[in-house]
Amino acid sequence: MYTLQHAYYNEVTEQGTMRPTTFSDWNRCLWMSLCCWFGGLHGTFVTRSARPNIVLLMADDLGLGDLSCYGNNTLSTPNIDRLASEGVRLTQHLAAASACTPSRAAFLTGRYPVRSGMASAGDRNRALPWLGASAGLPSNETTFAELLQRCGYRTGLVGKWHLGLSCVSRDDHCHHPRNHGFDHFYGLPFGLLSDCQASGTPELHRGLRVRLWVSTAALGLVPVLLLVPKLARWLAVPWKVIVGSALLAFLFFAGWYSSYGFVRRWNCILMRDHEIVQQPLREERVASLLLKEAVDFIDRYKRGPFLLLLSFLHVHTPLTTRDKFVGRSKHGRYGDNVEEMDWMVGKILEALDREHLASHTLVYFTSDSGGRLEAQDRGAQLGGWNGRYRGEARRPWRLRSRHCGARLASPSRERVGKCCLQVFT
Repeated sequence: MYTLQHAYYNEVTEQGTMRPTTFSDWNRCLWMSLCCWFGGLHGTFVTRSARPNIVLLMADDLGLGDLSCYGNNTLSTPNIDRLASEGVRLTQHLAAASACTPSRAAFLTGRYPVRSGMASAGDRNRALPWLGASAGLPSNETTFAELLQRCGYRTGLVGKWHLGLSCVSRDDHCHHPRNHGFDHFYGLPFGLLSDCQASGTPELHRGLRVRLWVSTAALGLVPVLLLVPKLARWLAVPWKVIVGSALLAFLFFAGWYSSYGFVRRWNCILMRDHEIVQQPLREERVASLLLKEAVDFIDRYKRGPFLLLLSFLHVHTPLTTRDKFVGRSKHGRYGDNVEEMDWMVGKILEALDREHLASHTLVYFTSDSGGRLEAQDRGAQLGGWNGRYRGEARRPWRLRSRHCGARLASPSRERVGKCCLQVFT
């Protein structure tokens, strides 16, 4: 069995010196590895006229122990289980980071996130906290979407991006997915937070916001304490001091509330390519819109080859779930959200089957990181389960490929549904 790992290696030349592996080298290794892994090496190879379609399904903070095919007998995930039974299930597939931004940067580029500047030493901003920040995936980083574009693929990203948007001005969109190899983008340039709900509990920098409110209250109390002795004629406090302290308290409040008080408007937007479709987005409908867009993309480019990255908003808080799935699981809001995501995976597989693309499409399901064990609301668990003694870096991974190109034989019967213990990153 052949394995593919996304680290970049150095090669030894005939003269004995080391040279860095180029992206063209990596591209060749990628396709050869895909051919070996998914089709078996039986003397046949993928040609340029027989390029498989690629569908990548990425969950958001899904725990390793939250799926039936990984031993959970209390949640129903038949469609994801189908991928496992028809393909390969890895048990040692590791994310490059336990937060969205660095993990997704590594996923797209095949490089450790610290090499592209997408990792933070601090704990507060391990992921990009603001859509308006002049930070994001650098333009000189090459993603697998760009490599596939050069090979004639139509590429699309539907769902969460969370790798930056603009640099100098709000409209330059230098970090936009369109500048990183995707022909089409429909989704959230940031992501979904509890702040995106009008009545949701604040999630972004919650501890910092509490301290800011306390500081604002303390500053606002100063002019009141000065005004009382002034009116009671106990002390001759100048009006300039009272007004000045009140103005200082107001400016302090306005300075931070202009950002944190409007997170829903600044961060929670829905875009189609470079156009803002909803601001703020209506979180109760966004999952349906993303699913429809993904199915339409498959139908639009069914003559292929195409790359579709469907980046789910599930199962990140606030766990917005449509009514038909509410209360269906044994695990509250989180379980309902997992089962809705599984239903969406089923709709994607149905679209592939309906267009007779299943035998010519690589389907890959994973999560950007493991479950958020610390996510709770009023004592209710809102995060997933990674297993005993396992951190957020371990993630579920399933892959199905009946053919890797038209000339590759289907995986042998004994390989289908098997586990692989190799360490993947």
